[in-house]
Amino acid sequence: MKKYISHITRKAWILAFSTTARNTYMVFAGNIISAFFAFLFTVVLVRGLSFADFGYFSALLSFLLLVSDLTDIGIGSSLSAFIPKLEADRQKLLVFLKTSFFLQAGVAGTVSILIFFLSSFLSIIFFHTRDLTYLVQITSLGIFCTILANFLQYVLSARQMFFKVSILSSFGGASRFALLLLVLGFSTLNVDNALWAHTVMVILLLILAIKFVGVKFLKARFSISDLKNLISFTSFLGVARGLTALASRLDVLMLIALTNPTEAGIYSTASRVVSIYPLLSGSFSTVIAPKLTATTDRKRLKDFMIKVTIGTGGIVTTILVLILFAHPFITVLFGQKAESAVSVFQLLLLAMIFFVASIPVVSLAIYYLRKPHILSVNSIIQLFVVIIGNLFFIPRFGRMGTAYSLIIAYGITLFFTAYLVFIYLRKKHESE
Repeated sequence: MKKYISHITRKAWILAFSTTARNTYMVFAGNIISAFFAFLFTVVLVRGLSFADFGYFSALLSFLLLVSDLTDIGIGSSLSAFIPKLEADRQKLLVFLKTSFFLQAGVAGTVSILIFFLSSFLSIIFFHTRDLTYLVQITSLGIFCTILANFLQYVLSARQMFFKVSILSSFGGASRFALLLLVLGFSTLNVDNALWAHTVMVILLLILAIKFVGVKFLKARFSISDLKNLISFTSFLGVARGLTALASRLDVLMLIALTNPTEAGIYSTASRVVSIYPLLSGSFSTVIAPKLTATTDRKRLKDFMIKVTIGTGGIVTTILVLILFAHPFITVLFGQKAESAVSVFQLLLLAMIFFVASIPVVSLAIYYLRKPHILSVNSIIQLFVVIIGNLFFIPRFGRMGTAYSLIIAYGITLFFTAYLVFIYLRKKHESE
């Protein structure tokens, strides 16, 4: 018995201080700091704005994040499948970085300019008024900077420079909150200056990311061959990421379009808190991606996936705790006026259980099996469920309706992804 306990203790110690674990802790630390300041940012906004104004701000931010995710077209997510293999040849690495950067910048610039000139039309479509045209134009600037900042963070992650990734995450959250406090010191809080605080933060984040990555790659040549390989790999992944972004970002936009900004504001109060879990999931996936890409041995894969599963289980456990203590958690953060957000908060946490639980199978599909089309299929299903679900549930249940849609969508896609990954894994191992 003592030998067994000693063996388990030794295994746990090795697991806790492995390279993957240390990298995970580093990225998590940055995101926890970022999430902490995001909490403070949200608390100040909810307490300082009406639910209607917070609904407008949340809808604009959702639009910014949605377009940024769509315009990524899978480029950033694909870098971990290419960069680790190029580290041995610096010139090839620089060529690939320039090619991928120019592709991303070109797409980002085109989309941002279109949004700027279509801002009046978009304001009417989403908000039923031209009064928010100016804010949509500000958002177009934020979109461009967000896309490029995200791309550079993906570069750092793919090169396993996780300390710099952690600094960027921390800086983003802290600087946005500091800018909001600056606004409060010199002005009255409103939707306009809250959005400007976020936009200026993204600009500063982009500048810091450029400093971390450097600009030497801009002197390298542009490679048509790398461009073709990148587009070929990102085609399915881009569709998958885009559809997933639509499914996860449409909630506030559909709520404000189908109900009113107050309902959207109450829902956003809960969803802003829950948003820490996609952030943590993304951090975890970022850390394990390079390792999975380089793994070829079946035993090492098994050992590594055990670690990934344990880490995923730890995140799910925190969700269960929050579900139990949802009421005091929300009311202490935002005051008694936010009591109406408790029930939707619990439902969104339930949806997050399915979302977080998909980390192991999604990572296997993309980085080990290299089957990004699995995500494309699942994302189509997810988007279909969310749109149809929202159209059905929102008119009947208001803000609760979007949570019902997400629970169903994430549940279906988790089990379907797991099934497809199991099939492909079995085929791969049988052929070896």
